[in-house]
Amino acid sequence: MAGDPPPSPGAEPGSRLVGVLGHAQAQAAVLRALGRGQLHHALVLVGPRGVGKATFARGLGCALLCPQRPGVGCGACPTCQRVLAGNHPDVDWLVPDSKAGLISVDAARACHVRQTHAPYEGRAYLVVVDPADALGEAAGNALLKTIEEPRPGVHFALLTTNLQGVLPTILSRSLPVRLGRLDDDIVRSIVDARAADAPPERFDMAVLLAEGSAGVALELASDPSLARSLELVKQAIAAVRAGPPAIFGGDNHPLWQAWSVATAPSEAVPEDSPAEAEPEVPGARKKKAAKKAAKAAGGDDGDKPASKKDAPALQRAAVRRLVELWILHVREQLRGRPGLPGLPPPPAVAPGTMVAAITALQRLGARVERMGNVRLMLEQGLLEQSALLSGT
Repeated sequence: MAGDPPPSPGAEPGSRLVGVLGHAQAQAAVLRALGRGQLHHALVLVGPRGVGKATFARGLGCALLCPQRPGVGCGACPTCQRVLAGNHPDVDWLVPDSKAGLISVDAARACHVRQTHAPYEGRAYLVVVDPADALGEAAGNALLKTIEEPRPGVHFALLTTNLQGVLPTILSRSLPVRLGRLDDDIVRSIVDARAADAPPERFDMAVLLAEGSAGVALELASDPSLARSLELVKQAIAAVRAGPPAIFGGDNHPLWQAWSVATAPSEAVPEDSPAEAEPEVPGARKKKAAKKAAKAAGGDDGDKPASKKDAPALQRAAVRRLVELWILHVREQLRGRPGLPGLPPPPAVAPGTMVAAITALQRLGARVERMGNVRLMLEQGLLEQSALLSGT
């Protein structure tokens, strides 16, 4: 495109965008386009939550603006450092600013005005829309002309987990770049670097449960309720193997003591824990600090203790987590692995019985959403598991 930054010398073999782990195919395609000066002006970065879409966008910003390694980014120069910190004037983050979770029309119009004068310091200007499906029709229309007929050097990175959530008028003028789930080794390295203080058993389980999402793994590694859920699964398996006397052992039985702890109100994820395995966008840290200050002053309902009305929701959440962990444990054992840390070894039953147990657990997870008495549903589900294992 006329007026765009000239082609860069090209990335050396094995080069990657600054900060981006995995996504080799997507990185190679973008670096190749940058090297040829043929990068599409509007990329839609689509992939599951927590796989690094915002990190990819920051890496793209470094590649577009870095004076040391044009087309790749060095990550160390002042320009790259400002891009990574979210305070470079040529990287504009367009994010929801309303309680409805939508990007406002005013914000979209202001972005349109800013890009008419860009770039400000570098040779390119990048607008990151996160998430793209937060663009309503009015806000999308305010940006449409900009995306349809971009000024030289202006680029867009639109982030989404679902292409169907992006306005068709914008999607038709963009190029999708798919970011898949990360390998467990990559997820493990990210969690190791960013949640090194997590207990080992929670660390390992977070990686297993995340299914290739570093953001989810970091959430889980920072979630103290995970240990309580794991103890509930452990006691549930023990009760299933002991049979009805343990299942109906009363509130003082280890199973129901673990249930009481797992369903107690708690702040499952700390306010400042990472949700997407990526640094915050500009302004996010200040908003979190303001929210914390409001809570400390007693001006936020978030500090009010959970009422009895909350109990069914907490119990359903506990059963959902129980089912999720138990199924993962059994599946790992079917693959010939030990299963989740701290849980019992597989029972001496045929693989078909273990598959049937997974199906029964899935039914329990579905039933608990519809029934009022959550504990009764759990007791019935445990009885069904016990009958499967005993062959009765």
